[in-house]
Amino acid sequence: MISKEQERILQEYLSGKESPEGKALFDQWAQSLYEDKSFQPSDSEEALSNAQQKMWVNISTKKDTPIISLATSWALSAGIAASVLLISMLAWKWIGKYNQPLPEYELSYQTIKTKAGEHATVTLEDGSKVFLNGASSLRFPTKLHGQTRHVYLEGEAYFEVTHNPQQPFIVSSKHLNTTVKGTTFDVHDYTQDNQANVTVLTGKVAVEMANNPQRNCLILPNQVCTYQSEKANLSQSNVIDARESISWRERKVYFKRERMDLVFRKLERMYEVSFQVKNPRLLDCTWIASFENASLEEVLQLMQSSLGIQYQIKGKEVIIKGICQ
Repeated sequence: MISKEQERILQEYLSGKESPEGKALFDQWAQSLYEDKSFQPSDSEEALSNAQQKMWVNISTKKDTPIISLATSWALSAGIAASVLLISMLAWKWIGKYNQPLPEYELSYQTIKTKAGEHATVTLEDGSKVFLNGASSLRFPTKLHGQTRHVYLEGEAYFEVTHNPQQPFIVSSKHLNTTVKGTTFDVHDYTQDNQANVTVLTGKVAVEMANNPQRNCLILPNQVCTYQSEKANLSQSNVIDARESISWRERKVYFKRERMDLVFRKLERMYEVSFQVKNPRLLDCTWIASFENASLEEVLQLMQSSLGIQYQIKGKEVIIKGICQ
């Protein structure tokens, strides 16, 4: 709740009276609305457009509420569709309360994507660093305002977060929400996988299921929190060396009794190929292997000698025959 004095300042600001206090209050409210869990930004232009249209339908049917049009220039200056939706939601929130048009507000986002086999490094405004693995994307605000630092991950990334107890750092991914105040950790959460992991190298990390926050875990260095879709639950365990979780940064790979369906998926992201497995029973087998800076051919030769499978490379497709021995 805001005080009557803050409400007065906001009313004056929304009426056109410029003031540092009014702008600060407006920015805080905008950021808190954006961080509301009921509103999650989407990369889908169609989804944003549909949500925006619903907003204007609600506004136009509200008695004695003036209708304002969202200027095209706002969307262009914001540069991203998420800004358009944010402005629409702010309009709905404040037009009914203050019966006044809103001044312009801009929240800018940037998205970095990697292809299979590529890595990328992103330095955020607060100095935090994010190292993206292959076939991954990171969506982040260019300015880290508000009560939290909130980024959105698809795939895998290693985070080195600048310590700031007053502004927690949140990573939202397909299955998990991960919250820290300053630490180093790895998040592995690809949309097509039925398993996700958060591994801590330093500090303390809180992890919760994206669709069920009551299921959560608090993990420390050399601990991992694992999500499994078939169980719809989180589990916590210890690891001998958490640094193995980020070995991909040095082109090192460790498979420790890993199911072959996960092995093939990881190799697809590393080498930008697709696997066609002729015998589905092979996917239930597990594999123990490790290699560094190996070519695809070298990995397949190792797999052939240890599992007894046969392979054939056809351009970007790898055909696998046989069953593990």
